Amino acid sequence: MAAKTIIAFDFDGVICDGLPEYFHSAWLGYQRIWPDEPITPTATLQASFNDLRPLIETGWEMIILLRALRQDIPTVQLWQAWSATVQRILQQENLSAAQLMEALDQVRDRQLQTQLDQWLGRHHFYPGMVTLLQNLLQQNDVTPYIITTKEARFTRQLLQHQNVDFPAAQIFGKEQKQSKTVTLKQLLSPEVETFLFIEDRLKTLEKVQQQPELSTLQLFLADWGYNTVPERSSATQQGIPVVNLSQWVQAVTETIS
Repeated sequence: MAAKTIIAFDFDGVICDGLPEYFHSAWLGYQRIWPDEPITPTATLQASFNDLRPLIETGWEMIILLRALRQDIPTVQLWQAWSATVQRILQQENLSAAQLMEALDQVRDRQLQTQLDQWLGRHHFYPGMVTLLQNLLQQNDVTPYIITTKEARFTRQLLQHQNVDFPAAQIFGKEQKQSKTVTLKQLLSPEVETFLFIEDRLKTLEKVQQQPELSTLQLFLADWGYNTVPERSSATQQGIPVVNLSQWVQAVTETIS
């Protein structure tokens, strides 16, 4: 019997590049939170947002990032103390993460209902990734999963638009209300002989490394995602392979062949 293999993917920054959508939805969410302080979505603001996107761990923080840019908080400060900055802004504005999550989900749902084509068009799948997923779903001895901080329903909508019929049971989204390390532990079983996990966020991979139960996982950092040169260098020093898109496709192909 062939070895049982699991290949787990992050979504944003690994499978799909949604930077235009992130900025647009964050801007719409900002308007909901601060309706009396409208901001103009200029190309300059979007460029700053894109540059700082590697800071974001969960989607609602994108609204905070726009607030930080609006307040002219120095970029170096954001890089050095992002978590502290997020908490300070939440306290100053008397906001909760739940409020920001709700605002972001509402503006996305609204776009799905009224501007579906535009919403879909703000996402771009990385070259070869759609074909790779379709291929994996045809394998009998391989189970692909997607583990994302995005709502699973948004993830499925994007995949279906690309003709990828990814089973809902194999997408773990934000609604799971648990960390990626917990999800990975749930997927482990004695039958699993090979387990690959690819992420574009180094902090997530570092958390996985710290879990003794997950020591058998083969971890990969996607260099095409939302990370920085120093992070990629740090990953290499910690023994986490940094792969480009063709190297990743090759690694998967070798695993399932």
